[in-house]
This record gives sequence, C-alpha cells and structure tokens, in this order.
Amino acid sequence: MHRGKFIVIDGGEGAGKTSILATAKKFFGSAILTTREAGGTPFAEHIRDITHREEYKNICAESFFGLIWAARADHVKSKIAPALNGGISVISDRFDSSTYAYQLYGQDGRHLEKLFWKTREVFLNSAIPDLYVFLDVAPEIGLRRISKRVGEKTHFDNRDLDFHRRVHKGFRAFFKKVPHKVIDASQPLEKVADDFLAIVETVIKQ
Repeated sequence: MHRGKFIVIDGGEGAGKTSILATAKKFFGSAILTTREAGGTPFAEHIRDITHREEYKNICAESFFGLIWAARADHVKSKIAPALNGGISVISDRFDSSTYAYQLYGQDGRHLEKLFWKTREVFLNSAIPDLYVFLDVAPEIGLRRISKRVGEKTHFDNRDLDFHRRVHKGFRAFFKKVPHKVIDASQPLEKVADDFLAIVETVIKQ
C-alpha cells in the first residue's frame, strides 16, 4: 500500500484557509482526510481552547511553543500518521509552519530556532509534510478581511499590524526551507480555490 500524501495549507489571518479547505473537502470527498491545528484530536482541541483564550494572550513564546508541540505530537500519532500509513492523503489547516511564523517571528522567539528543527525531527518522524501551500496575502489585506468577519475573533486576530507583519516574514523564512507552493491569496476566493485544488490533485496522484 502506498503512503498517503501530507499537504499543509497555511497563511496569515484572513488568507482564506478555512474556506479553501472546506472547498477541497467537498471536491475530494473521502479521498482525503482534512484536519486542523492547533487541534485535530480531542487532546489537541483542549490545548487549542487554552491557547485561544483571551486571558492567556500574553503568555510567552516558549509556553505557546511547548503547548502547540504537545498538541501536534498527539495529532500526528493519533490521526495523521495512521491515515498516511493507511494510504489516505491528509490536508491540514496549519501545521509546524504556523509555529515557526507565530512563535519564532510573531512572538519574537527566534532563540527557539534550533529547538524548533530538533523538535520537528523527533516529533514528526515519518509525518513530515510532502508539500506546504502558502496562501500569501499582505497582512493589511488579511486584517481588513477579518474586520468584516462575522463572529468572535481570537486574540491572534486582534494583534497589531506589526505582529502580523512579523508573522508574514516568518512564513516566508520557513517556506525557503521546505517543499512549497505559493498562491496569491489576494485573488478572488474562487480563483484561490481552483489553484489549490489543482496543486493537491497533482500531489496526490504522484
């Protein structure tokens, strides 16, 4: 049995990841497993709830880093790796790319760089993504989209522009080190979705 393909879709706030992933889920049906981070398993969803609480918005980069990797370890072992090993392709809304961008750059945790790559090696093992797809949108545009979003916003959404610019810089730095494709997410959502579906189709057929 061939191993499934592991694809990550990522980007800053307002890039359109959730909508694009919903479109992919409808398009591919049972041929793929869609999941998200932080979260994806009951244990990891508990950690997601903690990290998204307004009362914890000021915890340090090291604390976020540790919590998110703990959630990811369970996510990989309980859900992602079994699917891949069973021949099912997986698409995750966010993954370690977000940890790198948000904690190392957004929260000024650059001293965690070596630890990040070592943790990635140990925790991910055979579940390292085959491809990352970066929905690239200027932070100013992303935040403008968020301001029009109906529903509750997280403390990540509400951080200042400088934070989101650092996150964007972090994504760009990370994607220089891993297999990736970039989609211009300032395009209409339908065009972004079409571009993403075409990339996924190519990868899962390899």
